[in-house]
Amino acid sequence: MTFSQKHAALRVVLAAFVLWTFAMTTATADDSVPLQLLDVDTAVELALANNLGLRSQRIDVLIAERNNDHRFNVLIPQLSAQGTLSRPNAEPTDPLAGFLPPGSEPETPPRWRLNAAANAQLTLSTQMIHGVRSVADSYRNAEIELADAEREIVLEVRKAFYQLLLMQERLALAERRLDAAEQRLSEIQDNYEAGLVDELTLLQTEVSVANQRPAILRQRRAMETALQRLATTIGLPSVENIDLRGSIELDSRSLRETGALLAEVSENASVRAARRGIEGMLTRIDLTRAQLYPSLTISFSLSPTLSGDPWSADVWESDNWNDNGALSFTLRQPIDPLLPGSQTRQELANQRDRLKQAELQVQQALEGVELQVMQLAGSIEDTETTIDSLLSNVSLAERRFELASEAYEAGLRDYSAVRDAEIDLGDARLQLLQEQHSLIELTLDLAHLLNSSTAEITQQQENNE
Repeated sequence: MTFSQKHAALRVVLAAFVLWTFAMTTATADDSVPLQLLDVDTAVELALANNLGLRSQRIDVLIAERNNDHRFNVLIPQLSAQGTLSRPNAEPTDPLAGFLPPGSEPETPPRWRLNAAANAQLTLSTQMIHGVRSVADSYRNAEIELADAEREIVLEVRKAFYQLLLMQERLALAERRLDAAEQRLSEIQDNYEAGLVDELTLLQTEVSVANQRPAILRQRRAMETALQRLATTIGLPSVENIDLRGSIELDSRSLRETGALLAEVSENASVRAARRGIEGMLTRIDLTRAQLYPSLTISFSLSPTLSGDPWSADVWESDNWNDNGALSFTLRQPIDPLLPGSQTRQELANQRDRLKQAELQVQQALEGVELQVMQLAGSIEDTETTIDSLLSNVSLAERRFELASEAYEAGLRDYSAVRDAEIDLGDARLQLLQEQHSLIELTLDLAHLLNSSTAEITQQQENNE
């Protein structure tokens, strides 16, 4: 090893010691903030528990559940009760005063009046039946929409987490490249001072090193932004001292046959939403049709009135009261909805046409999902083929690194050959990780599209043998 190489190695050791000392000092100062180890499953659990959008939708489900639990309260009659104590401004007179015999004095009617009223009323119609069914459907739809929203959050968190892992690998490789470039610059500076290289080579190397630093800063900033976005999604107050744990590498699983995947397109969220639209349209048609049918109103009322002065008469004497209440049955038949061209009949015709549109939307959704499944399955197959090729490339890069290390230890190569081989190996592994990351995202998208899990749409490779 030359003197310049020894000098460069010594500077690297000193820089590493300074960085280690700074890291230890920082860790001591930040003992109050514990290190948070975060894997993908923990991130998903935190998102399901803390995401503000999901918490708001859970409140909607609670409201819908409460309405569903009390949906039969339409059978409770409308009840009311009141009491009135009144005093007219004008002095009351005896209405028989003009018919009294001479010498007789008319009676003075009571100035105060006391009367009460109680009423119970219930209207029975076919709209009540469909209204109860509509409330139950609303509760079921709220639960399904919450489940779909949870699946959307799970997909978002998993894809964001794996994207962060890939960004970490890219940043680590960029930092290794920069470190190797700085070491090479140090060697060239020593060789330039010794007169072994010209100034142009030195300047070119300095420019190359300087061009790498802004890119690394941008990568760090992008990773901090992505990490903060993930923390907001999962409900963490800050990203301080978060350590991501996980791997982009996949198990040896293969995608199921396309025919088996296409058989599950009916489980897609958009397809199910379109079918729920048909059910809701049928309910609205029944509600509109119910306007053509009669309704029965049952009413019972009590209207006791005190015949006398409430301050002097015996309020508890039943003979002093009279009741004007009644029990009534009212049958009401709407006439105008039965007429041809009425607003109700027009609305029914429009709703039947919208029902046909909803049925077409289901078919359209099915065809769209089938197309997406075939596209994703084809992309997954292409990505798997690319991964197989990159695995071979990584093996070659590993072999080259081993040979370069052996040649360096034997004194046949300088250390730059080892660094170059290591950087090439890192590039090959990064390309493999990028394709594996693409495979993960495609598999997650396909599982989400079929309302399934990655384990259900894939199978162990030995099962295909």
